[in-house]
Amino acid sequence: MKKIVSIVLCVLFVLGCFGGSALSVSESRSFLTDSKTPVSSGKLKFSKKFGQGFVNTPTTPVVVGNTLIVAAGKKLFKLDAQTGDEIKSVSLEGTVGFAVAMPLYADGKIFVQLDGGKVQAFDYKTMKSLWLYTDELGGQGLSPLTYDSGFVYTGFWLGETQSANFVCLSAKDENPKKENEGKKARWTFKRKGGFYMAGAAVTDRFVFVGCDDGEKESAGNSLILSLNKATGKLVSSLKTKGDLRSSVTYDEELGAFFITSKSGFVYRFKADEKNGKLSSLASYKAGGSVTSSPAVYGGRVYFGCQSADAGKFIVLNAKTMKKVYDCEMPGFPQSTALIATGNDGKVYIYMTYNRKPGGIVMFVDSPGQTAAKKTDLFTPPEDMSQFCLSSVTAGSDGTLYYKNDSGNIFAVSESTQSPFIKLMNTVLRILLKLALVFAK
Repeated sequence: MKKIVSIVLCVLFVLGCFGGSALSVSESRSFLTDSKTPVSSGKLKFSKKFGQGFVNTPTTPVVVGNTLIVAAGKKLFKLDAQTGDEIKSVSLEGTVGFAVAMPLYADGKIFVQLDGGKVQAFDYKTMKSLWLYTDELGGQGLSPLTYDSGFVYTGFWLGETQSANFVCLSAKDENPKKENEGKKARWTFKRKGGFYMAGAAVTDRFVFVGCDDGEKESAGNSLILSLNKATGKLVSSLKTKGDLRSSVTYDEELGAFFITSKSGFVYRFKADEKNGKLSSLASYKAGGSVTSSPAVYGGRVYFGCQSADAGKFIVLNAKTMKKVYDCEMPGFPQSTALIATGNDGKVYIYMTYNRKPGGIVMFVDSPGQTAAKKTDLFTPPEDMSQFCLSSVTAGSDGTLYYKNDSGNIFAVSESTQSPFIKLMNTVLRILLKLALVFAK
């Protein structure tokens, strides 16, 4: 275990260096970028519509070089990252359904979660299908995909009380002459309640992932699982409260892992790198449902929480697991925070929320800060206003990408308008609305 932290979606971000532990961990999604992202206000660079309604919405865009990879319905698209123009599209052997799980780019390939317990692999350059995995138990493809050392890990979900598999698949194309040959799993692990938005963290020898509690409500006992990376056998577990519907994230500075619970808990735990035994469970009770994967940086944990009014953005001290501050959000933030460190020495955090208009909220954080600094960075045009579960991703030029249930993906860059022009545009919009009201 001599490597530094390896985040599987490194094509999305240029990672900052944490320093500290020597444990090697691959996670389901990176939450860091050092590109120069918008910090004052965002403007719509472009939008592209795929379908209407949350069952036809596209996936969150994945940035690969100068392209975006997006799946919607029964198609996979490669787009120009600067314009949104289609470069190529291919058919999928199924549908992405609710499009909760992003495609994954790794090892020159694209991996896509499909309903019915399927994962399909494509060659990135040619967009040709390489293989298709169909799980014997089936299920919805709602959990993020994790890549590590030639293997892909993910889980499926069939219902609150039904069993579903977590699987390990070789990324290799065993038969290059056949495009949709059936892929066999290296191993499967069956669990009652299954795996819903549950992304794994993978070390040299073990896989750590959370699961549902197997009951109709979300207040039962669930488990953080430690699985043998080579065989899928259970080697250790920790009992927690409620469905664990987030990815496992790792903080190198503390040498600790984090996960959240639908029952409102944020958990921190450790793992023995030799035998995989889980220990040192600590928790924070947020007060409302938490399905936002925790983003950890600079000794702080950033996540979203449901509240009676709408939602909250919460910051914890990662070492003490105590709240530093919180802030009201327009809706329930269920996305993973994107943390940008490449602007002016401060930390900029971008989150979405699951309520109209479905825009991006930005927070600024600094060491020692004890109160929130919030900006409504981007609000979609009225005809693109809709609920939003999407996280925000970033290109190397700092452009932010995400989607909402209007069926649109959005590219957001820094606005170049002066403060005076912004004010005048706001006044004009208000006057126009008032004129329309009086005209009626």
